Amino acid sequence: MRLAEGFAHQLAHPAGWAGRFLGRAMDVANRRPMHMAVGMLSIRPGEAVLDAGCGTGAALAEMRWRGPASLTGVDRSPVMLDMAQRKTRGAATLLQGDLAALPLPDGRVDAALALNTLYFDDYAHRFVRELHRVLRPGGRMVAYVTHSDTMRGWAFTRAGLHRLYDAEGLRAALIAGGFAPDAIAVHEVAVTRSVRGLIGHARRGA
Repeated sequence: MRLAEGFAHQLAHPAGWAGRFLGRAMDVANRRPMHMAVGMLSIRPGEAVLDAGCGTGAALAEMRWRGPASLTGVDRSPVMLDMAQRKTRGAATLLQGDLAALPLPDGRVDAALALNTLYFDDYAHRFVRELHRVLRPGGRMVAYVTHSDTMRGWAFTRAGLHRLYDAEGLRAALIAGGFAPDAIAVHEVAVTRSVRGLIGHARRGA
């Protein structure tokens, strides 16, 4: 159980050599969800795009190749930001900050990505509220989480650091964060034969 708890803590707060190793491993494990989520974000040229909880910068690097956009990544882990700096090579602005208090002004983002980060949101939904705050009217966000039915089989979730979601739970979190019910769509996706995921798409009202 101690190993599982240590793994859960590194997922929540990557640090040191273990954080770097885990970041690389998660890039491999999350490659398919990342491609699906970035694709669903449908970034257009010239847009201001936020990767909230950018980790190693894998999604930012993917966005970079999809067309010219103004890219910003926020993460609270210095280790992850160092890895992201190396991966994006100056193509993105990288900021250290708390996802529940994003270091960005209101209404400046056209599109926001939240890849495997909503597990760590609190029950006041401050992270989702921050995503809603920084989006422009009409702006959109895409969030990916692994389905709770899959994650319950993973020992590290028993450490209590991960909030688990089914489709209704993800939808409820987006509504609680400020998005209108009719502006939300949640899709269940197959990541592998044994792993199911959820992609939530929400648009801020005018």
